[in-house]
Amino acid sequence: MTIKDIAKELGLSVATVSRVLNKHKNVSFETRKKVQDLMDETMYTPNAIARNLSNQNNKTIAVLVPNISNPFFADLINIICKYFYKVGYGITLYNTSEDLCIEEASIKKILEQRVSGVVAILMKSKYVKNPLDTLERFHIPCVLLDRELEDSDMPGVFIDNIKGAYDITKKLITEGHKDIAIITGDLNLKTAKDRLKGYEKAHREMGLDINSKNIYIGDFTLDSGYNAACKILETNSTAIFACNNVMLVGVLKLLTEKNKHLRLACFESLDILNILNYNVLSCNIPLEEMGKEVFEILKNKTKDRIYIEPVMRG
Repeated sequence: MTIKDIAKELGLSVATVSRVLNKHKNVSFETRKKVQDLMDETMYTPNAIARNLSNQNNKTIAVLVPNISNPFFADLINIICKYFYKVGYGITLYNTSEDLCIEEASIKKILEQRVSGVVAILMKSKYVKNPLDTLERFHIPCVLLDRELEDSDMPGVFIDNIKGAYDITKKLITEGHKDIAIITGDLNLKTAKDRLKGYEKAHREMGLDINSKNIYIGDFTLDSGYNAACKILETNSTAIFACNNVMLVGVLKLLTEKNKHLRLACFESLDILNILNYNVLSCNIPLEEMGKEVFEILKNKTKDRIYIEPVMRG
């Protein structure tokens, strides 16, 4: 984004916008207000505009991620980097640490940097206003990854969460488990809601009642997995389905401390568990395919929405 972008958006000359930014007196109040309102709306600052005045797109892709310590996100971003590096693009990573204030500040910073495109794993599935609208308004292409936005048709690459959770739950039921505890993610996320839907669908189709007491609301963190497992051990559950690998680590931590053994399942596979000989039913997520599809959407500037099926293993 440059002064030219602001001028074009408002139908003003570059010279007029420049005078507003430099606080010249010979600019009408109405014009000054139009420029300031747009800058406020886009969370932009005059200094950032001045720095980028002579810049062209800098062959950089911004990647917005909610938690880089999550192995799933780390592996996925590593693959995305590989594809863009091959064609001469750099990657700037913005880790929002599951904090909405950091997410907002990161998007503001992305707007200032005049990147060529954005890959976004957002914190929420529903906002009052889509936080990426501002970027698209200034012709910065955005691709959603993993987490969908409700009521949005933005391009993106997603996992078929309902099918993955359905397959895992059905497999547990066919093994003879009737009391299956599920630890969900934050149900404000469509990802978490869809995995719960898959769990419930398997129960219905296999003729089992859905026991609400077997549903434990987590937030995709280790602590929430650990805390849920503490409660589950006090029930008759014979299997635990953790809806992501970080929560599964929390479950394993508690089971190790208590020297307890239950059938374990996890939506995402975690390679280190195989090395440690843990028998965990899980989904293999085609990360390579996801990374490649993200690259293709940005490269070709398409509006595709792609759903990739996970493959059960274990």
